Amino acid sequence: MVDLSVDIGIPLKNPLILASGILGSSAGILKRVAEAGAGALITKSITQDPREGHENPTVIEVSEGVILNAIGLANPGVDAFIRELDALKGVRTPIIPSVAGNSEDEFATVASRFEDAGFRMVELNISCPHSLPLSTGNTIAQDPERTRAIVKTVKEVTSLRLIVKLSPNVTDIVEVAASAIDAGADAISLINTIEALEVDPWVEIPVLGNIFGGQSGPSIRCIAQRKLAEVALAMEDGKIERVPLIGVGGVRRAEDVFRFILLGADGVAIGSSILYGDIEIFSDILRGLEQMMHDKGYARPEEFRGKAISWIRTRMR
Repeated sequence: MVDLSVDIGIPLKNPLILASGILGSSAGILKRVAEAGAGALITKSITQDPREGHENPTVIEVSEGVILNAIGLANPGVDAFIRELDALKGVRTPIIPSVAGNSEDEFATVASRFEDAGFRMVELNISCPHSLPLSTGNTIAQDPERTRAIVKTVKEVTSLRLIVKLSPNVTDIVEVAASAIDAGADAISLINTIEALEVDPWVEIPVLGNIFGGQSGPSIRCIAQRKLAEVALAMEDGKIERVPLIGVGGVRRAEDVFRFILLGADGVAIGSSILYGDIEIFSDILRGLEQMMHDKGYARPEEFRGKAISWIRTRMR
């Protein structure tokens, strides 16, 4: 028998998590993902007030495995979204709202509303590279001190468990992870999308309505693995406190989930790959993961979690 249960600060029946972004904006879709077998559901990022987002096109596959998006955090606002989620009260799969904002106060206000509505954990999306028109300015996650301030503020006004989602668009992701953890993060999710741009050579203009966007899909998996490994190694070496890690980026198959767990991930999120396999990708990957673990003689994920990190450490000494 294979036991896929994990703990990311709250217990999950398996490590597969719906990543914030492509789906997660309606109760109906979230329920379908839960029925497909996901261990947790992270919603679309929600702000205090409604946001229309950027003009179309907002999501486009520019070549095989390369998906660009610039949705602009379009959402109905926290109050309307909480009403939408009322339809999911019978769903047993944990629902983790994603919180976004432009200030410490907005993050705190939105997180508090979700706590009042009965949620136990939220994700702080401090790393979206296209939240502003034309993707101007740095994200919060590109500044360790702003990261610390946001996490600290939310932690002071709520008792929520906090996942902090980090950006790959930094020089030192370990420094930002350390700031988030020092301020009270209960888990770290990495990575968000990579800053990107594509131009149509026939029309002679950028393909996205917002011009600049974020790259996701299978093309970024190895980058995500590298960033996850950097943080996992820092934890292994005692440089930063150990908290659960969620790997995100380019997961399409059971082998990809296995790779992230070998690099220290407690949970593995799936986002853009739903465009290839639809929602059933969760059940397909679960079956494949169970079979891989059975074939390799593993009964639980912790039996192989971090094995690649341990191997890397021996080569770095």
